[in-house]
Amino acid sequence: MEKRKLEWLRTVTEEFGSCIKIALSDSVPVGFMQYAPAKYFPRVKEYASGPPSEDAVFIACLYVPDKNQRGKGFGKAMLKSLIEDFRERGLGAVETFARTSSENNPSGPLKLYLGFNFEVKSEKDDFPLVRLKI
Repeated sequence: MEKRKLEWLRTVTEEFGSCIKIALSDSVPVGFMQYAPAKYFPRVKEYASGPPSEDAVFIACLYVPDKNQRGKGFGKAMLKSLIEDFRERGLGAVETFARTSSENNPSGPLKLYLGFNFEVKSEKDDFPLVRLKI
């Protein structure tokens, strides 16, 4: 499994560029973000509110696993950094499946994305597809 993940990372980095961000607190990792065009995440087709648009970069994971570290701005900082990076790279849009009923999911809660002016593109279940034009 680890070898397959490293191969995936190598492929995405070669074809797309940077695809992860890590939030640190006192040099200790507290949050993780993974993103790339949706074609690199085949399971996105399983979501009822999908699929993501081909022109958008897809956020597969934006997660702060330790509940004691949540609400301290790490997720916001990673998302802000990502949007700034995408503006500099000339990328046009970013999408993800946020969760309406809980913040315990890989891509984060809907309220986080709405706070960054993402718009709900499709909502057919508890994981609406949200989009931000950059």
